[in-house]
Amino acid sequence: MGVRVGMLIDTHCHLHFDAFDADREAVIARAREFGVRYMVCVGTDPVTNEQAYRLSRAHDFIFHTAGLHPHHSHEVPMEGIRKFVGETKPRAIGEIGLDYFKSEADPAAQKKAFAGMLRLALERDLPVIVHSRNAFEDTLALLRSEGGGRLRAVMHCFSYDAGALKKLLDSGFLVSFTCNLTFKNAGSLLDVAASAPLDRLMLETDSPYLAPQVYRGRRNEPACLVHLSEFLAKKKGIGEETLRKATSENAVRFFGLPASGG
Repeated sequence: MGVRVGMLIDTHCHLHFDAFDADREAVIARAREFGVRYMVCVGTDPVTNEQAYRLSRAHDFIFHTAGLHPHHSHEVPMEGIRKFVGETKPRAIGEIGLDYFKSEADPAAQKKAFAGMLRLALERDLPVIVHSRNAFEDTLALLRSEGGGRLRAVMHCFSYDAGALKKLLDSGFLVSFTCNLTFKNAGSLLDVAASAPLDRLMLETDSPYLAPQVYRGRRNEPACLVHLSEFLAKKKGIGEETLRKATSENAVRFFGLPASGG
């Protein structure tokens, strides 16, 4: 596919969030120095969708998405997002999904918004980035019912068990893991990540959240993807270059990114 050996792709970051306002360009430059060729800047509502888009316009190696996070699913009408998608041509719809942990939106409102965004993704032939917390069965049920076998989806920041991973993979979807795998209490989640097949796996930082153990309590950033790559490769018992190449090829294919360059 032309993916460079050693190339890393941060498939989920929020560089447009205010946590990076003071030094955003330095953070971006540092990521490039550490081998992060591409960064997918993920929107969560109309305001952050627009911010991610503007950032993608400023850097040809940053790509934007259009999302409606479950936390905002009861606040935002979809008409504006639909118009935005048509005008800006994002690389994916997301992040979208269900969150029964602490969202102010009730499950019914979340499901309605999630279903609507999945239909939009199908209309535009775009992949989806899925957020799911304490809501796996409902999330998977909607992906299956709305997708009808046609959806391309990744569950980002995967946090469920081996059984959930199998159901997701059996449905044809991908998984993405973050730097929380390096936490001292990662435990069974790290075992689940190690079992994920290379051809269905992507890497992300979810910056500014979930900094790796070595920077625990501090802001995360795309350059920290090197820690995740090294850590997961060691756990899987494979060479780091093998992991980097496979996950980058998956990201290029999933998001329709340039196969080389950046």
